Amino acid sequence: MKVFKIIFFIPLSIIRFFVKGFKVLSLFLSRGFYFYLEKICSFLEKMIPVKKFHSITMYFHRRKEEPSHIVMMIVWFLCLLYLFDTLHVDNTNYVQSIFNDDIKPEEVEKKEEKEQNILLNKEMNLYRIYGKYQLGDIHFDELKNTNSDTVAWIVVEGTNVNYPVVQTSDNDYYLTHSFDKAYSTGGWTFMDYRNDNKMGDKNTIFYGHNLLNRTSFGSLNKVFSSKKSEIKVMVLTDDGKIYTYQVFSAYIIDPEVYYLQTNFYSDSEYQTFLDTLVSRNTIPATASVTTDDSIITLSTCTDDNKGRKVVHAKLIQVQ
Repeated sequence: MKVFKIIFFIPLSIIRFFVKGFKVLSLFLSRGFYFYLEKICSFLEKMIPVKKFHSITMYFHRRKEEPSHIVMMIVWFLCLLYLFDTLHVDNTNYVQSIFNDDIKPEEVEKKEEKEQNILLNKEMNLYRIYGKYQLGDIHFDELKNTNSDTVAWIVVEGTNVNYPVVQTSDNDYYLTHSFDKAYSTGGWTFMDYRNDNKMGDKNTIFYGHNLLNRTSFGSLNKVFSSKKSEIKVMVLTDDGKIYTYQVFSAYIIDPEVYYLQTNFYSDSEYQTFLDTLVSRNTIPATASVTTDDSIITLSTCTDDNKGRKVVHAKLIQVQ
């Protein structure tokens, strides 16, 4: 009996010790956190004698003695931190190296290569797997074995966009299917079914979801926040050609079909179309466009899913 008492006594005493210590720490944090808020509101109350300030001051005064509230704030903060760490992905350094001629895949440090291989072996998210590819890793025969709908590969400078592109007979299927054709709410990056997949149209359109983990087209917001005036987009097609485009317009707009035109009846109609896109631009961009230019359009939803984020770029080089 004495043995059992000792066994149960030690864990309970340790638990009580930590619970008491946590309560003291929470009370200390609560008093410290709300102390300054109370003082600020008290100061504002003296400067602006409004009843509302007094109510807020008293609210913070009461909160100082309620550690449970600060505990909940800490728990929420830790949960958000964990969520961000789990969902966030940043492949920008890999995308940048593709556009930088001075950095070659074989010059990457062995440690970084090892970490990349580990990531590729364990990672299940196809966006993250393909997002780590360099130009030398892209083999369309292998991609087509995985998905026969593969028509191109797209890379957007300064973002995480670095994925194979698919095309099928409609613009619905890849909204809810991944590259391996498995059902997925993240969908996949795809080309408009109306477009020539050899980049022969005046306006070639690419779609992708604005995903929270910044995959697909979820990182296009970096185009909007960039101070660079010459952001480039690279499109590799399965016939071996590399098309390089320069962004000339990016904007947010309500859902519409105007910017989704792929063919134009006359040069004047096309020029009016281009002028409209340029007039909507909200980022630093120096490129001008004429009817001699072919363009691409990248379209995704806004963060609230009510509007559209749109990026346009004109063809500047074919290799």
